[in-house]
Amino acid sequence: MPRRSKAMEGGVHASLRSLIGRLLRDTAGNTLGIALATIILVVSLAGSGTDMARAYMTKTSLQNACDAGVLAGRKAMATSGTYGTAETAKANKMFNFNFNPNATNANSITFNTSGSTTGAVTGTASTVMPTVVMGIFGFKTMNLTVACSAELQMASADVMFVLDTTGSMACNPDGSNCNSSSTSKIMGLRDAIRNFYKTVAAAVVDKTNTRIRFGFVPYTATVNVGGLVAAGQMPTSYFADTQAFQTALANFNTPVYIGTAGSPVATTETYGSNITQTQCNSYGTNSYPTSGGNPVSGGGPAPTATTSTAYSYKSWTKVSGSGTSALGTCVRNKSVTTTTYVTRYQFTNWIFQAATVDVTAFKGLGNASVVTNIASNATVPTAGTYDMPTLASMVGTTGVTGLTTATANWDGCIEERSTVRSLTMSPVPSGATDLDIDSVPTSDATRWKLNLNDVEWYRGSSNVTTRTETSLQSDTYRVGSQCPPKAMLFTDVDTTAPTVVPTWLDTYVNTLVAAGSTYHDIGMIWGARLGSPTGLFATNVNADTTKYPSVSRHIIFMTDGEMAPTTTAYSAYGQELYDNRVAPSGTSSTTLINYHNSRFLAACTKAKNLGYTVWLIGFGTSLTTQMTSCATAGRAYYASDTTALNNTFKFIAGQVADLRINK
Repeated sequence: MPRRSKAMEGGVHASLRSLIGRLLRDTAGNTLGIALATIILVVSLAGSGTDMARAYMTKTSLQNACDAGVLAGRKAMATSGTYGTAETAKANKMFNFNFNPNATNANSITFNTSGSTTGAVTGTASTVMPTVVMGIFGFKTMNLTVACSAELQMASADVMFVLDTTGSMACNPDGSNCNSSSTSKIMGLRDAIRNFYKTVAAAVVDKTNTRIRFGFVPYTATVNVGGLVAAGQMPTSYFADTQAFQTALANFNTPVYIGTAGSPVATTETYGSNITQTQCNSYGTNSYPTSGGNPVSGGGPAPTATTSTAYSYKSWTKVSGSGTSALGTCVRNKSVTTTTYVTRYQFTNWIFQAATVDVTAFKGLGNASVVTNIASNATVPTAGTYDMPTLASMVGTTGVTGLTTATANWDGCIEERSTVRSLTMSPVPSGATDLDIDSVPTSDATRWKLNLNDVEWYRGSSNVTTRTETSLQSDTYRVGSQCPPKAMLFTDVDTTAPTVVPTWLDTYVNTLVAAGSTYHDIGMIWGARLGSPTGLFATNVNADTTKYPSVSRHIIFMTDGEMAPTTTAYSAYGQELYDNRVAPSGTSSTTLINYHNSRFLAACTKAKNLGYTVWLIGFGTSLTTQMTSCATAGRAYYASDTTALNNTFKFIAGQVADLRINK
């Protein structure tokens, strides 16, 4: 209710009391005087009521217009991030639209607004209303003033950020200077998330009974659940122990024999008859009576033991005769070395093809080893074809030589579980378990696989099935990593100090780095999966429903580019050139986009069906039809640069909160 002017009411009442007092004291009066006094009293009271009613109507209109103005100004501030000339103009326009001075001939209208550091817009409005009846008593006008304020007030909310952290995010918004500098898109994203927090935290009025949580799914061509595994939030039993890779195999099937020479056995031999000194010298080197070589090989062939017999002169003792014709007894040294053999198998060739690999050594997120190169004379003790982790595990054992190894580990990124090749994902086919966001794995077909770039190899675009080489070629190599930063379940955000970003959030935001290819579908699949109240992480999503029975749910999906799968990238669906899990063999990268967009939209639909409001931001990239369709109606936005991105995040924060009049 508008307040009446106490000064005005007091003045009217004082005048009436004075008039009535004089009439009562006038004993010379008559009935006419008494009647006149009564009439004056009645008229003044009626006039006061009439003008008070007009004042009430005017002040109510003024208050409503003031409220409408600050609401419009705060809404405009949410879009721009600041309260300046343009926002003030919108507040004024809404005030003028809602206040009609003509009904009571109000004039001298003022309306002033300002924005506070806490995100509120406050205002005052005033007007002067001429009186109708009270003017005859000297009260010509009434001054009316109201105050108003609009601010964001936040209810409990869960916000899942699904963030494109692909390689182009290292560039400036204009595409230049792609080195993750302070002006790059990835740095702008970090700041936008911090400012989103500040806007939301400032809007939380009841710090005790309001819960705000943020979750994160950075994505490239895959997603990283390593943090969930390490924290025990996603058990390793959800991942298969063995899985197929497009990988390198080493073929060892060329037998070689590795000999070990024993200690020489020394004896002597005496020639069977007396011979001259010269002949004895030759006998000592096994060249008399015929040339037999020295040393003399025997035994074998390998792997049968071989011998090497070496001879040397020992002595000659004259028996008869003289001079050079003298004859004597001749003795020579004999040394026999026996070599025994074991069979080894030498490296024959590389084979690049699909093969099943045991990955149990990697599932615990610890270090393992893989072979990265093989010498041409490398050997193993048993003939066979070996994958690189298995071969690396043999290093240090007897008979294994010529292998170069490197430390490898699983960084937490995944290959999606079994799916179907289909361009239509509405409805989702029953075999597309990758788009099943709720079910717990029950078999290897429904378990996730490890995305191991140290085990996955590229073998060229013309070798779709297999490739064989005797040595590594320049177009055959281990694939590069596409692993983004770690995903995070909903985590409570402390809102008690809105201007100070919580340490954990600031630390997490600083892990966002730019690298990899753009697969929107895998990001949205896992955004919905982590946020599902009926899925794998329902305990987290539904935590403390007694205290927080009503929670608004939001997914903020930000990308700086269109869907861009490539047939050669190692993604959550393998190397699509070879694996063809999503589309038939021979599908081009251009056509592959359509297959992945279909999955993207299916995941968006699942998220919205869970009760999430999906907000989509195109950062420096035009909004595609798929992006607009993914978002909840009217919630797809384009941000041309980092300033616009910040303002868009602030705007969304304002929309997540409720815009209310602050009474």
